Amino acid sequence: MASIVIAKGKLRAAISPELGAGIADLAVQGPSGFYYPLMRRAAPEEANASLLGSFIMAPWANRIRGARFVFEGKEITLKVNTADGTAQHGDVRKRPWEVVKQDSTSATLEYRSGAYADSNWPWKFRCRVEYALEETALVARLSVQNEDTSPFPTGCGHHPYFSRRLWDDLDVIELRAPVSGRYPLKNACAIGPAAPEDLSRRLATLATLPDEHIDTVFAGFKGEAELRWPSSGVTLRMKASANMTHLVLFAPHANGKSGTPLPFIAVEPQTQVNDAFNLEARGVSGTGNVVLQPGEALETECRFAVETGSQP
Repeated sequence: MASIVIAKGKLRAAISPELGAGIADLAVQGPSGFYYPLMRRAAPEEANASLLGSFIMAPWANRIRGARFVFEGKEITLKVNTADGTAQHGDVRKRPWEVVKQDSTSATLEYRSGAYADSNWPWKFRCRVEYALEETALVARLSVQNEDTSPFPTGCGHHPYFSRRLWDDLDVIELRAPVSGRYPLKNACAIGPAAPEDLSRRLATLATLPDEHIDTVFAGFKGEAELRWPSSGVTLRMKASANMTHLVLFAPHANGKSGTPLPFIAVEPQTQVNDAFNLEARGVSGTGNVVLQPGEALETECRFAVETGSQP
């Protein structure tokens, strides 16, 4: 199925129903009327959800160590889907979603796990996302609903990749994303409570990123992040709902080593920390886990508002 393209004002977005209802492109109109990718632009026939501009993570966010956890005294074992032995990024990003509704400025899509015998989650759930373009913003409303007969723990999030540069090659992207602390990690899974340190303090003010490979997660995300492309004169303000209290920052360098930054960074709002289920079982509080009773839903909203200066 071809991407769904929606547009309004100076913004244009493309949604991929076959790749987890992810965002294949989010672009702003710049000089000479060309649309420049705010998020990493996917190839026209891209078949890998990990190479989209943004993908949805549910019914958990980021990783589960060893692809297993304990809930209500029972060990839950999932399929490993990464080389590091974890269950990563949920089970909806590589699945086809049903288009429920669409028009020129919005699209609503759904996924129901009960339709798939190979679902990598032992409970039945439904995901629903509504993308709506306003004059200067894209709004994503994402929910996870329990469609089973017993409770289950859950979390969700977005994984947007933002371009380091827009139309001016002198752009050096700046980021502000107030958080309370950074989690210690082992193989990208949190292993203890978050604590303030240099990078988490640095994110309190708008600044360039350290010239190093970064892949980390923070607690106490205030729901607001600002990305700035100073030479192009563009600002993107992310506003996430109050339950999205965790933030992953991924600023990759080639081969995971400092020196050659890749042309994008990921600033990912999540309801829970990486490996939240196991971290909570070890007595760490504030992991962001939510237990849904049958029929209940975890509902989130994330707004990406774009401001542009004068353009030729």
